[in-house]
Amino acid sequence: MSSFEQKRNKQVFEIIVILKIIYIALSMIAISSAYNFKKEIINVVLVPIVFSIILVAVLAYFSWIVVYIRGRIDKRPKIADYIETTIMLCVFILTIMTTGLQDSGYKLLGIFIVLIGAIQFGRNYSLGIATISMIIILAIDFLSIGSNKQLLSGYFEKDLILFSALFVTAFILGMYVDIEREHSKELKNLANIDELTGLYNHRYFQEFLQKSINNADKEKQEVSLLFMDIDYFKNFNDVNGHQAGDLILKEIGQIMKSCIRSTDAIARYGGEEFAAILPNTTEHDAVKIGERIRASIQNTDFKGQENQPDKNITISIGISSYPKRAISKHQLINTADDALYRAKSFNRNRVELYRGILDDLYENMEIDKDVVKFIKAFMNMINKKDRYTYRHTESVVIYAKYFGEYLNLTKKEKISLQVSAYLHDIGKLEIPDDVLNKKEKLTEAERQMFIKHPQTGVDLIKSIKQLDEFQPIIKHHHERYDGKGYPSGLKATEIPYLSRMLTIADSFDAMTSNRPYNKVKTQEEGIKELRDNAGTQFDPDLVEKFIEMLDKYKDK
Repeated sequence: MSSFEQKRNKQVFEIIVILKIIYIALSMIAISSAYNFKKEIINVVLVPIVFSIILVAVLAYFSWIVVYIRGRIDKRPKIADYIETTIMLCVFILTIMTTGLQDSGYKLLGIFIVLIGAIQFGRNYSLGIATISMIIILAIDFLSIGSNKQLLSGYFEKDLILFSALFVTAFILGMYVDIEREHSKELKNLANIDELTGLYNHRYFQEFLQKSINNADKEKQEVSLLFMDIDYFKNFNDVNGHQAGDLILKEIGQIMKSCIRSTDAIARYGGEEFAAILPNTTEHDAVKIGERIRASIQNTDFKGQENQPDKNITISIGISSYPKRAISKHQLINTADDALYRAKSFNRNRVELYRGILDDLYENMEIDKDVVKFIKAFMNMINKKDRYTYRHTESVVIYAKYFGEYLNLTKKEKISLQVSAYLHDIGKLEIPDDVLNKKEKLTEAERQMFIKHPQTGVDLIKSIKQLDEFQPIIKHHHERYDGKGYPSGLKATEIPYLSRMLTIADSFDAMTSNRPYNKVKTQEEGIKELRDNAGTQFDPDLVEKFIEMLDKYKDK
């Protein structure tokens, strides 16, 4: 609930409480004034007892109001609400009966019950109260006067103004309350809905995700999050125009909406990126929903899709879950975003479930726990400093993993290659953010920062004995095969074998990933550049093996 809604509901609650206090107070005054307690001695004992009971009942009633009514603004009436209204009407009857029946001057108290009903539940409820109040007054008149039609007619004429006041108040105020609520609901929808797609917007996404996580904590359930991005959407916009792009966004939004359940929420996160929140959903079930969305979009014939690189409109999806993969809302968003980045990096048009590569390394390679602890610490620092470097690192680890498998490295070599891939860019922690993300040409001083980052990385870990064996691989991953690299100017086989492998994986991902200072290349363009630089920058034999590996493991 927004702060505006909370403020409004608090003010409405205060009005209702004030009206109920006034109504109860006036009723008690009227009833007590009807008794002459001085005439009977017994009343000296009776009066304190009666008033004590009344006081306790009134305090209990208002305590109930504070607890129950506060959360009942703009809700449909429940049994407890009908019981409360019935009690208020009984108090109304008692007040009239003890203050002169047909001659009672407190018949106007009925208007308070109508006011309360109108503000709480709207026109229909308040009209019902007005009708019952009118029947009560007429019944008391009839029972008190009997069959004297002339007197009955006279009292009816007197009460006619009261009847009119009750019904006009119920109708006008109740209708106003209904209109105000409908208007508030419409404004709330406008504030929560993305105008173009008709889906929820980023603001509502944040609110609903936090609410879902809070409920998951209470109910011991899971929440899954899908991040979805239209593949090559910029290309579609450039070729077909922004109006066609807007139409695609709207159509895809409706397809996504048709693939989720009524308890889920789907939002336009920004640009061509969407997010689906799936409460009480395991990541296994979330993958099924993600695949349903992906397949539905792939199998839809969109106007202009023939101009896309794959001759089709497709979508990439990343999935994470709380609390299995993330322990906070911020981490859940980040991990789903990382999974989406991985899906986009590996051929697109796929559903990728978040799983830290470090988890795979730890579970499958039996790596030392202390090494894992150190890597996690460094990765957290990198993630906080630079999102691109963090994502790039995980992608390089994936390439290193499959490269090592393809070349049938020993278990120890596989561990060394993957751990070094994790740590190869930690030296960038010492490079200022504005230099790290600079789009313009670097100054000589700034260029030296990048040249020194392999050695800086080694310096950061040299005090950690468990990481000693990985230092040479990290230090020399920017050496060139022709000897023109850094920091040591090693050439050919002087460069450690695993460093030569890491150089290719690192460079290929850098070429084919979105970077603030470089235009992204397709995989084919990246392969061409590897071959163009084989023998100068890269080990020519390893280049061909890396390309063969890409083809063999393309589905992974």
